[in-house]
Amino acid sequence: MANTVYEVKEEKVDGLLLVFLIFLGWFGGDKFYAAKSFKGGWKFALIKFAYSIILLGLLWNIFDIIQACRKKYQLDFREYFR
Repeated sequence: MANTVYEVKEEKVDGLLLVFLIFLGWFGGDKFYAAKSFKGGWKFALIKFAYSIILLGLLWNIFDIIQACRKKYQLDFREYFR
């Protein structure tokens, strides 16, 4: 038998997304980066910013940072529950 080497491609964490989450995520800026356009991300950014005013956005952003580190970040928060 021949020695077969199997390689598993490992997905890398998106470093730029983490930077956006840490510095601009509190205001919804990460949604613009994840949507790749203003048109696709402004609704999600506005909702996240509104939740940040009542401090629920703080928990949402921490959750997004954890999900980005796990490589499971979603633009729409509802996608986590499907």
